[in-house]
Amino acid sequence: MQSNLQQIFWSWALERYETNSLRDCLLALQESCDLVVLEALFFAWLAERGRQLTAAEVRHMEEVIAPWVDEVLVPLRLQRVRWSDHQESALLRREALRLELEAEKTLATLLCETLISPFSGAARVSIRSNLSLITSLSCSDDLDLLITAFER
Repeated sequence: MQSNLQQIFWSWALERYETNSLRDCLLALQESCDLVVLEALFFAWLAERGRQLTAAEVRHMEEVIAPWVDEVLVPLRLQRVRWSDHQESALLRREALRLELEAEKTLATLLCETLISPFSGAARVSIRSNLSLITSLSCSDDLDLLITAFER
């Protein structure tokens, strides 16, 4: 079931990420407060499906994904960005982008695997209640910007 859950989430995340205003907001918060973009998308997706997260669940998720984010995803992103300044590195940049996307897919799997009970069958819950649990969003203004971007 987790594989199917990951595929459903991944498709939803790709579709939402195509919204320019949401993507711009996510990337700005990634830069300013180290937001894990896929984590924010996952929490919003869960809220849309009626899954309220608890602080304990979020702590567990963040403990599980932190090594992957810190040791794989962030270094790939940083290298890709470094290569974007050099015309002769275009091929390497495309390969880094491909690897980064694969790393994001693995992150989606990790997030889905951390859910003990994916859905309660409840109606949609407040996106704010899930997103407010993301520890990197310590500033309420950042949280408000992100919620507004999701609601567009």
